[in-house]
Formats: sequence, C-alpha cells, structure tokens
Amino acid sequence: MKRLIFLFILFLSNQLLFSQQSVTVDCSTGPISTTFCYDTGLDNSYVFTSNDGTPLNLIIDEGQVENGWDEFIVYDSDGVTELTPTQPFYGNGGNLAGLSFQSSGDSITLLVDEDGSISCVSSGYTPITFTISCATCINPTVDFEVVSDCLNGPQFFLDVNVTDLGSASSLTISDNQGNNSTVNNAGIFQFGPYTNNTDVQFTATNDDDVNCSLTSGSLTQEYCATTLVDCGIGPVSNSYCYGNGDTTQFEYVSSDGSPINLTIDSGLIEAGWDIITITDSDGSILFQGDNGGDLTGLAFQSSGDTMYFGFQTDGSVSCQSSSTYSAGIDWTVACATCTNPSAEYAVIDDCANGDQFLIDVNITDMGDAGSLTISDNYSSNTELVTTTGIVQMGPYPFLTDIIITTSNDQDVNCVINSNPIQLFACPPENDNCSGAIIIEANEDDSCDASGSGTLVAATPSSESNSCGGSADDDVWFEFTAVSENHAISLYNIVGDTQDLYHVLYEGDGCGNLNQIYCSDDNNSTANGLILGSSYFIRVYSFTANELSNLTFDICVFTVPPPISTSTTLYTVDELVTDVLIDSECNQAFNVTSSTGIDFGSTNGIGYFESNGSSWPFEDGLIMTSGDVANAIGPESGVLVDGGFEWPGDGDLEAFIPGLNAGDTNNASIIEFDFVPVTNNMSFDFIFAAEEYGTFQCTFTDAFAFLLTDSSGNTTNLAIVPGTDDPISVLTVRDDQYNGACESVNAEWFANYYGPGGLPPLTSPTNFIGHTEVMTASATVIPNEVYTIKLVVADDGDTIYDSAVFIDGGSFDIGQLDLGDDILVSSGNALCEGQEIILDAGALPNNSSIEWFMDGLLIDDANDVTLAVTETAFYSATITVDNTDCTYGDDILVEFFQSPIITPVNDNIIKCANEGFTLEVDIENSDQLNSLTYIWTLDGIDVQIGSENTYYLNELAEESGEFTVTVFDDITYCWNSTTITVQFYENSYCVDLPQGLSPNGDGFNDCLILDHLEDRDDIDRIDVFNRYGTKIYELNEYVDQWCGYDNEGKTVPVGTYFYIIYFHSTKEPINSWIYVNY
Repeated sequence: MKRLIFLFILFLSNQLLFSQQSVTVDCSTGPISTTFCYDTGLDNSYVFTSNDGTPLNLIIDEGQVENGWDEFIVYDSDGVTELTPTQPFYGNGGNLAGLSFQSSGDSITLLVDEDGSISCVSSGYTPITFTISCATCINPTVDFEVVSDCLNGPQFFLDVNVTDLGSASSLTISDNQGNNSTVNNAGIFQFGPYTNNTDVQFTATNDDDVNCSLTSGSLTQEYCATTLVDCGIGPVSNSYCYGNGDTTQFEYVSSDGSPINLTIDSGLIEAGWDIITITDSDGSILFQGDNGGDLTGLAFQSSGDTMYFGFQTDGSVSCQSSSTYSAGIDWTVACATCTNPSAEYAVIDDCANGDQFLIDVNITDMGDAGSLTISDNYSSNTELVTTTGIVQMGPYPFLTDIIITTSNDQDVNCVINSNPIQLFACPPENDNCSGAIIIEANEDDSCDASGSGTLVAATPSSESNSCGGSADDDVWFEFTAVSENHAISLYNIVGDTQDLYHVLYEGDGCGNLNQIYCSDDNNSTANGLILGSSYFIRVYSFTANELSNLTFDICVFTVPPPISTSTTLYTVDELVTDVLIDSECNQAFNVTSSTGIDFGSTNGIGYFESNGSSWPFEDGLIMTSGDVANAIGPESGVLVDGGFEWPGDGDLEAFIPGLNAGDTNNASIIEFDFVPVTNNMSFDFIFAAEEYGTFQCTFTDAFAFLLTDSSGNTTNLAIVPGTDDPISVLTVRDDQYNGACESVNAEWFANYYGPGGLPPLTSPTNFIGHTEVMTASATVIPNEVYTIKLVVADDGDTIYDSAVFIDGGSFDIGQLDLGDDILVSSGNALCEGQEIILDAGALPNNSSIEWFMDGLLIDDANDVTLAVTETAFYSATITVDNTDCTYGDDILVEFFQSPIITPVNDNIIKCANEGFTLEVDIENSDQLNSLTYIWTLDGIDVQIGSENTYYLNELAEESGEFTVTVFDDITYCWNSTTITVQFYENSYCVDLPQGLSPNGDGFNDCLILDHLEDRDDIDRIDVFNRYGTKIYELNEYVDQWCGYDNEGKTVPVGTYFYIIYFHSTKEPINSWIYVNY
C-alpha cells in the first residue's frame, strides 16, 4: 500500500513545526509535549534528534487512529527498525494512550500510515498527544485509576500508583486542577475528589532531571454507576445519552433501606433495536423493552433498597449518533417514603403581552401530600396548592427552557419535574383551522400563485386526523378549486426536518370537515374536486420534537396533462416517412428497426403527442431504452424496463468515448437511407434520462445519430451545440441537482423533477430530467444517398432508462425556403422603389425553377434569384426532372410608403419688408411615422426638424429654389419637392418712382405705382412741397397725380414728398420725388 504520512502539527516552545522538518530536542531544557490531529492525503514524516547524542523516549499520552485502517508506526534511529509491534498496528483497538518507546540511538521517527479516507480531522478522533524527552535518566513508572465516590455525591477520586521512581530521588506529581504533591517512595497517592465530567490530567516529574517525566491522558468519570439516594435530602435527577453497543447499568441504593422509586421524565429509544432493563433488588426484572420507543412516564418501585437501570443497544443508531434521539433520557430516583403527585403541563402563548408564554400546571393527583409547592428554574416565584386543579406559571421569555418542579411539602422524596418546556415564537396566524391562510389555486401547472408557512410554535388542532406522524404542530391553508383535478406541492422546505405530512379536507367550515386523504409525500394529487368549492389543507411535521426552525412553500396547481404515446398508430416505416420527415420530396427508404419486442421484451419505439401538455414538441418519434408506454408523465419513480435478453448496439459502443464492446443493453434502433434535395439536413430533439440528479456524476445511458455518406464516412450528429461533446447525462447537467460534481453545459439542461427541482406532478413525461431542444444538423450533397442510424441504449445495466424525443416534421432533408414574409408590420420591409432579392438557394441537380407573382407565372424568371419592387405574393416551384418531386414556397413582400409631398404654394414672390411662410402638406401622413423635414436652399441646409413650414423673415433676402426633403423617422423612406421664391426689393412690392416730368410727351408724366395687384390695397396718397404744405390728396389712388395741385395748377420744379396709406395694417410709405419739366 502506498504510504501516506499524515501531517503532524507540532508546537515546540510556542513555535509551530511544519511538515518535512527534522526537530532537534534540547536535552538541557526538558521534554517536548505535542498534540496533532492527522488528516488525509498528506505525506509527512517527523524525525526527532537529541542535541547531545542521547537516546530519546517517546510516550503517547492519549490519542486515536482509525482501527483497522490507519497504522501507527514508530521507527528506531536507523529509520528502518520498527519499535512498534508487527504491522499492521492500531494501538489498543485504535487507542494509543500509554504507549512508550525508546530509541537505540539519538533519533526517533513517528508517523501514521492512513488509508486516504477517514481521519482525525474528518471524523473527530481524539488528537494524538505525545511527549519526547532525552533518555538522560530512567522514567518513573506510574499508573492512574479512577475511584468512584458516588455514594458521597456525583464525584470521583484519582489514585496515582507510583510503582517505580526510575532514577529519581523524588517525584513531583501535579494535576491540571492546581493540586500537587512530592513523593520519595513508591506507593498509591490519592487526589480529589473531582466533580463528575472534570477533565483531569497528571504529570509526574523527576525532580533531579527535567528529561524524565510522565504525563497521563485525560481522566474523568462521566457518571455514577452506583448512586446513594439520601432519603433525608430528596430525589436524584440523572441524564444519559446512550451510545452504540451500550451496556451501561446504573445502580441506586437508598440511604435508610427504603424502597426506590424510579420515574423516567423524558426520552426516546430506537424501537425494535435498543432496550432498557429495570431490575429489582432481588434481581428480578421489573421491565425490559422499548415501550414503542417513547420511555416518557414509565415509573417503577423496588421491593428492597436497591434498583438497577440498564441499557442494551445495537451497534448503529443511538442517542450519540442520531439527531432523533439526541435529547437523551432524563429520569428521577427517590426514596419511596411517600406517594408522588401527578401533573400535566400545557403551553399557553402570551403574545398579546409580548414575546412570552405561560405554562398551565394541571395537578391531577396530590399523591399523599397535604400541600404541594410548585416552582420553576427561572424565577423564585412559587405557588402553594392544597387540591387538584390548574395553576398558571409565568410569564417566561421565548426560547427559555423551563422546568416545573412540584414538591410534596411533607416529604422531600416526593418531587416531580417536568421536561424542559419552551416556546420559540408566537403561534403562526394559521395555527388553527379558523385562521387558515387562503391561497389561490393555479389554473395551469405553474406555481405563480403560492403560499408559505412555518411550523415554529405551531400547536395541535382538534380536527380529526387518521394520518401518521405526530400532528402536534399543524398549520392550515384554504383554497377554492378551479379544476376537478389539483395537485398540492410542499417545497423549499428548510429547517429542522424535511418530513412533512399534509391532509386534505372538504366541508363547509372548520367545524364540519371530512378528511379526503393524507400524504407523507410532499406532492399529492386531489381528483374529483368540485369547481368553486373550498378545501382545507393541514400541514404538520412527522416528528414529535419541537421545531425551532421550519419554513416551507405551498402551491396548489392544476395537474397538467402528460404526453400520450402509441406503438400501434404508426408502423416504424410510417414513423419515418409520415411523422419524422418534413419534405414534399420524401426520398427515404430501406427503413429497418430493432427494439425490445424483437427479443421478448418491451417496445422502445413509438409515436408521441404533447396531448396539451407543456412538452415542447407537438408530436414526433420516441425511442427509449425502456418501454414507450411508461414514458407517459408525470414523474412517478425510476423506470427500469427491459431485461438482459434485449441486447445493446456495437456501433454505439464504437462511437461513444468510454464505452467498450458489450457495455450496452436495451438498444432501440431505427436505420434508413435518404436522398437530400438541398445541401443541409437537420432535425430537432430532446434527450431525457432517469439518471439526472442522483447518478448524473457517474452514470449515463448512451445515444447517437450516426450519419454515413456514400463513401462510408460516419459522423455522430448528437453533439452538444458549440462543442465536440457527445450528448449524455455527463455532458449536459446542472450541479444544483447534485453538488458532488460541477455543471457541464448547464445552459442546455432544461428541467429536473426530483428533489429541489420542479414538482414531479408537472412533468409531462416519466423521466426525472431532460435537456433543452437541440438541433442535429449536417452539410450534405444533394441527390447523394445517405444512411442515418438513430440509436439509444442503457449503459452497463437495464435500469434507469433514457429516451430521445425527435420533433415530428423536423427531419429536414430538402425543402424550399424563401424566408419569412417581408412585412411592414414586421419592420423588415424596404421603401417603395427599392429592390428586394428573393433567393431560392442552390438547385438540386437536374431540376428547374419557376417564379410566380400573385399566382401568375413570371415570364423568363428561371434563375434562383428574383428582384422585386412591388407589394405582392411571390412563389417559386422547383421540379426535379424525371421524378414526381415538386416542391415550393411562397412569400408575401410588402414595401414601406414614402411621404407624398404637396407644397401649399410652389411659386412665391416675396416683398422686401414682408415675411412669408413656406409650407408643405404630406398627403399620406396618417400612414407614416414621425417625420423629419430638411429645407435646403442652393444646396445648403437652412432648417432641419419636425416642422413642415419655413419662415422667410422681413429682413432676409432669401430667394431661389427651395428643396424640401421629408424622411420617415422609423423606416427612413423619403421624398422631396421644390418651391420657387422670387424676391422683390421694394417694400410691399410697390414701385416707388423718384423722378417725374409732366410735360405731356407721354413718358413719365404721372406718378404710377407698379404691380396693379397691390394697388387695390392703397387707401390714399398725400403730396407735400418742401415746406410741408399738402398740395395734393386723393383717395383710392392709382396713377392720377401728374404734377398738379388740388386746384389744378402745375407745380413748380422741385422736390416733393408723398405718403401712401394702405387699407391693410401695412405701415404707410414715405418717399420723395423730383418734378422737372
């Protein structure tokens, strides 16, 4: 066996010694005492060497190794000779205490050869404490013995027997309790007394040489096997936690010869395996058995002054090894000088006054007492009673252990104690049926609506219950049925126990309930419910132990339908050609198959339908290493169909890493040839397995999709996407369902219906876990013959079945796909006037294509691509020559509309002092999204935004051709138009002459205002001479002033001023004119 040397952690003069170091022992400073706890997987050895060549003494003070597995070895100075007995050596059954060794030379080696599993660190063995000293003297020889003093109390003495002083003239003997004594001769020296369970350790030191000393191991007395019951003082209380293979016996003797009363206050024992024996003074058996596991309340009386209480337990479950029995057994022993009273105890919450509780003490029998005193271990308060009845004690804080003591005031020997009583919290709001929490029943298989609860501080309810367990901590829920079939699921259970019961009741109120069923399983199904009726759920723990921590969630959901399967609806040929393959050119042939029915076993090949379940595939092909009929959900346990008479598959074994010839069993196989008509083939599938969860780290069934081309090249298509990993439980798993191994490709794992996963009743199949939908695909050569083999099998056994579900119609070996419709509503359309190319892909050999628009053949369109610019239904049909294989596809192509722009005015004359707003309308704006307008003049953007107008202000002299471009902000489809603007430099577009020659020659004789369309707005004109005198005035002026004043006289040569007034809000125009003849 490979030697594994354990790590020793050594402390020398407060210095830590690390592995793989030699330690020098200084003989002038005295011994080294060291404690270490060995661990697994280490290779450490320690060599101790004296500094002056003196041999070394090694004494093991205490310590353990795993008996039968971890060897203890001590080597002499040569490193070869073993000072320990012939190996394997484990001390005294694993106990190393008291072993001593002396080297022949100046060194000694200590090591543990462990087996690589259980160790001191992992299993709590007593660490090894040892002392190394230089052999410069002869060690004393000392024995230690525990001497019971139980007749004087729960205590003991220790006898230190010095049989040889060695080379010392005197020894100093000291303990770790502060006691010491010097001895000069051999003999027995007694120390004590010590209270039971005191850890005492002794050191005997040579007063002449510090290198000679001896240290005891830990010495103590855990309990008194014989106890004197002092009848003048009163009862004795004891507690004991029994171990595996325990034969301990306790003896009780009265101080005055009175008989003995023994009452067991509380305690559980493993029924059917562990027993107690109560023996009378004369040796007769008063009781022998387990009382059904609960010893509480058993009481016995001896005929003489002695009674014995013994244990006889098996080698497995015990108080020391099981949390169920870890509270131990408590009992009281008293002299039978009187008759004990009897009492019952009830916890009463006092939550209305704070986090506290009360205890009702019901004295049911006074015994022979005239009066009783009731007290507790929490306060000094007492109650005196002289008759039976209820006395209330308290209040007490939550989480406080209260022991109620009832004492006979006339005789100290008649005292009874309650078990420790406490309350962790106020009872939950739904502690009673009347406070049931209403939860909504889900109409589907989800738990979108759910409730939660706790059992901490819950109390028993009075409603009838025929279920198992201890219904002493129940809580209540109520729901209204929305289906005839509901499931109840308890999940996310956290706390002191996982073992919950739930009971379903019907009735019109808490006082009139009828039990429908009870369930120990956390998931149950309620069938035949009445829609709209109310139902009650009672939840409690199996254990009678009081819970300090327990929470859970609860959900009522509608039981979903499972998948359905059939092995008769389709033949295997039809499963391939009618169910599996989706092609108008179904060129599949030579279908063969093999499954369990060919070998006298179950049928592993069939058809499935989703049947309204949540299964991702509507229908398809199922292949399993078990029975198709048993694949129907919900998850109900392990599938183990098929026997060893049903063989495996050699091709599968050759292709899957880790499989050897003959490893597989129960293979279901379908094999067929096919001719693809395009350059790609694919199909969708799901892998499901019973090995998910418990066995996902170590076991997996196998499956493969083996594609072989005409040249004999074979490829497995069952590969985890994006990897080279063949799909299995080992390559697709999630560690939240088994933390013993890490997740692998967890993104491809879908659902788990075991512990910690989804409710099993919601599973559409009877497999505990399954993957996401995956796609197997390959590039192929059209018109070439391929063979595919679909196979699934069990690995190494015939149990924990697996299955592959292949989506019906997904086996694609050739079809035309023009893609999804190009729709305005989908956002993938182009703008009107743009071109879309439709592509039919590569044509098979010896084939032709035709294109159609709205059902009409498009002449001369015989290429694999077609450019389209109009909204229409387009289709293509491909025909393979000399076959009946014709297939096609169609597509609707739509285009986004572009803005239709109309200018309000497309030709504008702008006057110098006037502003003007250019504006456009969008005729189809109700069919467009938000718009952006870009106004451009002479190629320069002058305005960008959402405004459909552009303002020409009074001062700007903008003119020319404006371009307006309008974009749809979503589709980016656009259009544009132009608006022409002419600029007139005179205000209001009125021509203002500044020279007049009224000489009758017909030229420039009168003041004429151009742009007759503006003259209509002129109100009047006033003419003034240079002195400011008005010489002419005329309303509704057009062109009447020709150098005359209002009296008709010709005005002299000179400069004149005039004002033009308008009907509108325009400001009057002031100007001048020079008159010359």
